[in-house]
Order: sequence, then structure tokens, then C-alpha cells
Amino acid sequence: MIMTFIERFFGKEDRADNDLHGIAPDLVILWQAVSHIIAIASLLYGIYQGAITSWFILSAGASTGLYAGQVGIVNAHELIHRKQYGFRLLGIINLTLVNYAHFYVEHIRGHHKYVGTLRDPATARYGETYYHFLLRTIPGQYRSAWQLERERLSKQTKPFWSINNFILRATLVQLLIILALGLLSLQVMIGYLACSLMAIILLEYVNYIEHYGLVRETGQRVRAVHSWQSDLTFSRYNLIELSRHADHHNYASKPYHTLISYDESPVLPYGYFGCFYYVLIPPLWFRLIHPRIPDASQPVHA
Repeated sequence: MIMTFIERFFGKEDRADNDLHGIAPDLVILWQAVSHIIAIASLLYGIYQGAITSWFILSAGASTGLYAGQVGIVNAHELIHRKQYGFRLLGIINLTLVNYAHFYVEHIRGHHKYVGTLRDPATARYGETYYHFLLRTIPGQYRSAWQLERERLSKQTKPFWSINNFILRATLVQLLIILALGLLSLQVMIGYLACSLMAIILLEYVNYIEHYGLVRETGQRVRAVHSWQSDLTFSRYNLIELSRHADHHNYASKPYHTLISYDESPVLPYGYFGCFYYVLIPPLWFRLIHPRIPDASQPVHA
């Protein structure tokens, strides 16, 4: 709740953050990637050494997951969109540490292509609660990633069940990490999985509000009206401009600090932090958000 009040206190700013120059923007995302790895390593080490015990294992895992969801995955999202292989690899590593490496394939080749359509499992539909969305989108994105990888390998005439399959490799690596931690210590594995679960829940909350109820016909060009945005400074800086989502969908590889605001993009009633509590109570969320859905993105049945 404190974050919500802070978000309102800092107000909003609709200009691009041009105060960052040179290598500074890259240093920010590199540090966040490293800090995410350190946070998870510290959690596992603390549990293994006995400094974190009993029910504190779950609470420590969940709190680390909050950091992983707010910083680790958000930053990984920025990294996997970069053109440089090193940045993308670091993003994949960060996603792997929360058991969501398939996001790399599904988000770039699936979500960005099908956003707003029924084919996109990461677009929340009009009238869909966050809880229903979670149950649909998590398995839906995983299945979509497998299908997208199948299509890629088919075009390249490469075997599906082979080392060429990124989703297969990523899934095996993640399972091996879980198995290794379980063999090391059951408590360590539980803490690790609690961290991953919380991070994934936060990621999917972000996915939920970014395109909730906005409809795009198949074949229609992606426009600013197909993404919710927020210029509240606190959300912008804490989530490295993720709240300027419309510009991100217009130019996917555009660095975070150069993203701009669009007048035609629908605006969230609060920032990413403030909307969270409304999303948890669906009737309040629907009452708050439905009047703000632009006519150009209204679902046919609404």
C-alpha cells in the first residue's frame, strides 16, 4: 500500500528520460540483472546454511520473488529485446532462474505478433478476472512457446526433438536446476520454487493490466490504442519505462530510456503499483477500467 501512495506523491512526467546518456542506461540494466542473480543466490545460500528455517523459508522465498518479479523479470524483458547477443543471453539466464525461460520465445515471437487477438494467451480479455487469467495464460504461454518453436524448426528443416529446440533445452535446464537443489536440500528447493512462483504471479499481473480488454482484429496493425500506458514517475523509474508500453509495441527493440508517451494510448487509472489492489478485487477493477477502454479497442460483445 505504501508504494501506491508514493506513486501518487511523485506525480507524472510525460517526457522521455533523456537524462541518461552514454553507457549509463546499459549499466542500469546490467546491474539489475546481476542484483537479481545475487538475490536468488543469497536466498538459496541462506536456506542451505540454516540461517533461514521453518516457515521463514516460504516468506523469504516469496519476498525474494517480489524482487525477482519487479526487478529480475522486468529487466530480463528489456534484455531479451536487445539486438546484442550478450544482453539477450543475460536476459535468458535471468528468466531461467525463475523457471520462465519460454517467455523469451513466446513474448517476442508470439505476444508481439498476436497482441490483442484471441491467439495471444498473454492478452487479458474483457471481463476476465486476474485469477482466471493466471490459470489460462501460464499454461497457454508455455504451449504457445512450444508451437512457435515447432514452426521455427520446421521452416529451418531441423528436427523438433533435438538440441536445436530452445524450449526443450530450457525446460530440461530448469528441471535439472530444481532436481539438483532438491538433492542438495529439500528446503532449498522449496524456497527456490516459492521465489519463482511469486515472480511469475507478478509478471502475469503486469501482463494482465498492459492489454486488458483491448481488442485488435487479426491482421490489423498494432497501434497505441492496443496497450495501456502510465506516465506516473514512480512506475516509470521502478519498472524501467515498462509503463510506456504502447511505444514498446511500436518499436520492440527501442531502449527503455527512449520510450515516449502517446496521446492516443488509453491511460491506466493508477500506475502499475496502484492498480494491483483493484485487480485483486475484480468488481472494483471492472468498474474502474471498463469506462476507460477506447472505442477503437472495444470488444464486440462489450
